Amino acid sequence: MVKTKNGNVMKEKVWIFIIEKALTPLELNNLYAECQRFVSHWKSHEMPVQASVELYKNRLLIFRNNEIFNPIGGCATDNLFRFVQDLEKKYNTSLINRRLVVYEKDNELKLADFRQIDTLVKNGEITDDTIIYNTAIINSDEWAEFKKPYKDSWLRIIHQD
Repeated sequence: MVKTKNGNVMKEKVWIFIIEKALTPLELNNLYAECQRFVSHWKSHEMPVQASVELYKNRLLIFRNNEIFNPIGGCATDNLFRFVQDLEKKYNTSLINRRLVVYEKDNELKLADFRQIDTLVKNGEITDDTIIYNTAIINSDEWAEFKKPYKDSWLRIIHQD
């Protein structure tokens, strides 16, 4: 649960998409503007969706919906994914590649294929203190798991030295 500025409780549904290819500043501005237009017109069961979008460190698109205001239906979710697939084509990048791991290095988000993690840990690119992002969270209750040091992250749990 998340509290708004006026103290109301808000339960959010969250979708996180990884921008695989580094985009130019102009492309990022255009992409973000398109996403803002989408959320401003997004509907579920013919009712407006109280949604927002964030472009996080130029590599993550984070969509949120206030589930207390209007729970999202399957068709509205399908519309989001169709929109994201259209963005993939337009910007020639993947946004739905779930094999990607996102980590922070020198205050910048880096991407690696999940199969490269052993090598990145062994060569010191990823250390116990490297921030790992959990792009699989689906609601505001899981938000505390969004970014954690490798030693405490979901990735460390499944990665065995």
